[in-house]
Amino acid sequence: MPLWIIEPRDPLIVRDGRPFGPNPGARAISLPFPFPSTIAGGIRSRAGVDKNGTFDTNDSNIQRVKQIGIRGPLLIELNDTDALRWLVPAPADVVIFDKDKQLDLRRLVPLNTPANHITNLPDGLDHLVGQVCPDPRKVSRDAPRFWYWEQFKQWLLDSTQITTIVPNKLGHNGPITETRMHVSIQGDTQTASEGALFQTSGLAFTHQYSEQHIKRTRLALAVATGDPLANFNGGTGGFAPLGGERRLMNWWKYTEEEQLPGCPEHLWTRIAESEACRLVLLTPACFQNGYQPLLKTLTHAGVQPKIKAIAIQRAQVISGWDMAANNGKGAPKPTRRLAPAGTVFFLNFEGAKDKDAIQSWIQAIWMQCISDDPQDRLDGFGLAVLGHWDGKLA
Repeated sequence: MPLWIIEPRDPLIVRDGRPFGPNPGARAISLPFPFPSTIAGGIRSRAGVDKNGTFDTNDSNIQRVKQIGIRGPLLIELNDTDALRWLVPAPADVVIFDKDKQLDLRRLVPLNTPANHITNLPDGLDHLVGQVCPDPRKVSRDAPRFWYWEQFKQWLLDSTQITTIVPNKLGHNGPITETRMHVSIQGDTQTASEGALFQTSGLAFTHQYSEQHIKRTRLALAVATGDPLANFNGGTGGFAPLGGERRLMNWWKYTEEEQLPGCPEHLWTRIAESEACRLVLLTPACFQNGYQPLLKTLTHAGVQPKIKAIAIQRAQVISGWDMAANNGKGAPKPTRRLAPAGTVFFLNFEGAKDKDAIQSWIQAIWMQCISDDPQDRLDGFGLAVLGHWDGKLA
């Protein structure tokens, strides 16, 4: 799949679910990062327009664009030559402490709990996830929300319990939240309405390493998709709106050769030898059983993974608006709970375990969406990668 880059010219507004109406003091608050369905909707809107730039509301066209799948979005840094530097959400199987102006990373692993222990975990998840050696320190406030791919790849490969690194080499917090104050204008007099102030917050896709580091780094979103935007300025892209208030974004196709990051070569053999692995979500995922995927979705080439433990943060909640529902009049989508990006599943393999089968399984899972429902997978929910785990309880 070719990559498309979406670089916001203006702060991107992807609103949360709080009401926003024509009331004095209203606030439109943006999410810290767009959901995959927002980006999928933007791409499908671009792909469904006619030669006049109007979206074709014919049912056949709507069904066609709904089958356009994406993988992403992932955060990237751009330099002056538009070379990509990938960033991914911080994994949940880590706890980070401050240590002499550096960050002390401690790995969280499944623990061997006593035989007579009692938990509220569902059947099959008998193992808690925690540190091998408890640490009384408070967690760091400088832990970045996004990790550079170079450091994240080492985290996937290495099973070392303790790692120390400088904060800005590990990653950063991604887009900056920018708040703007607005006033309602009367159409007849073109003057401000008394007391009609409202506020919006958007995501400025830029990053500044420190107050001393004046030059800012450009950030953008990278999405792998087919080639549904062939009619978008001849397939080269251009400026088009996305998100709230139709803020302008620069859409451009990167190269046919550039792909999402591939699986590290040494990871293949380590997963095959241990017959176990970690599965890490890079985008939020939607599962029928809450935070657990259906095992049939993860079964491939005779390899049947079993979930032994999960490292997960608080669920994310998503809704939205279905433009095609109610005979084209639209209707709200049901509210759903998502397993957030960064969730880590500790898996053991059952069934066929030969190396060729495991290698085929890795190819089927790496940088693919693993949500239960096929439409959720097309929408980009549940993009996953794999990491090493020896399969043993600590």
